Amino acid sequence: MDFSWLSNIFESILQFIPRPVIIRATHEGVCWTLGYRVRRMQPGWRWIWPIIQDYELLPVARQTQSLPNQALITKDKKQMAVAAMIIFSIKDIVQAIGQKNWDVTSTVEDIAAAAVVRVILRHTLDDLLEGLTDDIQEELTRSCQKQLRQFGVYVHRTSFTDFSTCKVYKIMGSHPAQEAAEA
Repeated sequence: MDFSWLSNIFESILQFIPRPVIIRATHEGVCWTLGYRVRRMQPGWRWIWPIIQDYELLPVARQTQSLPNQALITKDKKQMAVAAMIIFSIKDIVQAIGQKNWDVTSTVEDIAAAAVVRVILRHTLDDLLEGLTDDIQEELTRSCQKQLRQFGVYVHRTSFTDFSTCKVYKIMGSHPAQEAAEA
């Protein structure tokens, strides 16, 4: 005899009972009540009412995210391959995921990758090589800080991890010589 209906009834009853949530010291959360009222959940022991509340927890402590490699062109038309990393922490969890934004990790990556492009395009290769250690990376950090502040993210540092001149060849579709050889 199938008693799965009994399990469904039990789960439905549990929706009316508050549940404890333990939030670590390195995390914070956002609680939505009735889907629209947003409240910050700080570390510690918290209670939620599953029938009317939903919540999400995220790390707010210092985090590092590697940015993908990018093939770029400098102001003096030199091809480069660069990769970077961004070190950040979340200062306002409600701004990060509660109201304006869905996925803070993607937002950090997108804004930082676009900032890398802007910084590289503004400088010549010689300028980049001379100022790479401090000036250029400081400019990149300030650019990321300014843009990510509105999402509750504090940028500690943005640094290049790979930096090289290169030649970029992008193959789009098949080559006519290759088609003739296959025929």
